[in-house]
Amino acid sequence: MEEHAKSRGRKARVAERSLDSNSSEPAAPTPTKKRTGQVDTVGELLYWSYACLAAACAAEKAGIARYDTRCWMIRAKLFKGLRAGTMKVGSLFADVRDMPSDRCVYCGATPPPKLHGDHLIPRHRGGPESGDNLVWACRSCNSSKNARDLLEWYASKEKFPPLLLLRRYLKLAMAEADARQIMGTNLVDRPSVTFSIEHVPVKYPQPSEFRGMK
Repeated sequence: MEEHAKSRGRKARVAERSLDSNSSEPAAPTPTKKRTGQVDTVGELLYWSYACLAAACAAEKAGIARYDTRCWMIRAKLFKGLRAGTMKVGSLFADVRDMPSDRCVYCGATPPPKLHGDHLIPRHRGGPESGDNLVWACRSCNSSKNARDLLEWYASKEKFPPLLLLRRYLKLAMAEADARQIMGTNLVDRPSVTFSIEHVPVKYPQPSEFRGMK
């Protein structure tokens, strides 16, 4: 019994580190044990990342440098609710409304130079041709990102994407997975999607690190 209790304690600490991470590099969506269950499917991956995002946003809003018990509770409650269908993500309308249109969403540069439209999920990969998928970027960022996916581009720079952009990206990914009815598809089956499923983050940096990611 004592050894079993120690084993459960180790698993809980591993789950804690999935959000309380010092690394800013998105992790690959390999099946990972969580306190709330096993992340095996497309839906679970997206729900887990979104729940971690909600915890990160709450921590940033509270102005704390490290995640606390309230953050863990927000993450656990949202992940459980999304999986059970008792909770839903917000609409994309608020994300589009809150996204700045007077400066580059990636670096904050204001015109001049002229801003250009950029797709978070590239059109050549099947990303939607809609305002939900479109943001404003300066020439430098637009050229650097080129035709790459948002998460691929940030991973190539070894940086974590801004929370506002990531929230919008995850909602686009969930909308696609819902429409194609692949939320229950196992990750090991490598479903074909337009978004970069291998770069969907399951580990988020500490809140203090987000201050330099605007």
